[in-house]
Amino acid sequence: MVIERLLQYKGIPSGRRPSVTDAGLYSASMGLSGFERLLEMLDRLPENIAVTSELSETPDGLSFDAGDKHAWLVAEEITDLLVDNYKRQAPARINVVNVTCPAELQVVKSLIQKHGLGADVKYAGDVVVIALTEADEPVQSELLRICHERIPVDRDLWFALFHKSNEALAPDTKASRMHTGTVILTEDGKVVGANDDEFLDMDLSILEKDILEEPGMEEGKH
Repeated sequence: MVIERLLQYKGIPSGRRPSVTDAGLYSASMGLSGFERLLEMLDRLPENIAVTSELSETPDGLSFDAGDKHAWLVAEEITDLLVDNYKRQAPARINVVNVTCPAELQVVKSLIQKHGLGADVKYAGDVVVIALTEADEPVQSELLRICHERIPVDRDLWFALFHKSNEALAPDTKASRMHTGTVILTEDGKVVGANDDEFLDMDLSILEKDILEEPGMEEGKH
């Protein structure tokens, strides 16, 4: 959620956010840029974001010109191309050029696991060579490992990122509170659009509070 909100705050188009969120998450879990360099990576994402990638076929696979876009922006696209070639029994190998932060393309190894496949990522000068691999036996996915073991992160850094991500949200006003979620709360306490019993006991005190965030939350106490 924090990564996705930060992407929204940085103005990354909504259609790109899910795949870039996944790439950022895996980058942190795989020990690449991690949360320590997350804001730096986010600052570089808008560069050349509108440039169209160029794809061509070669005898041994595909050639992919990323147009100097950040690796997180093209990682899912590269993953899909590898899987498509694999299913068509074509060479599942792709040579990537003109990509910003090429080391971050290691995230393809984790992205491709949802297809039951693996990937080998190597570097040959300015070219990133990514080849699809098939495991002889099932391998625990990186996503499942994250669920079980979580991603270590410095506490102060995490709360700094958390509060920064809140800048993507609408300002906290009484009007914004009345229009949060699937219902509308009018000033006289009437709930519009709520047909479930769970809304019968809705706490209306939020209309009277000047601020909802408790002081302790800023220090990471809650």
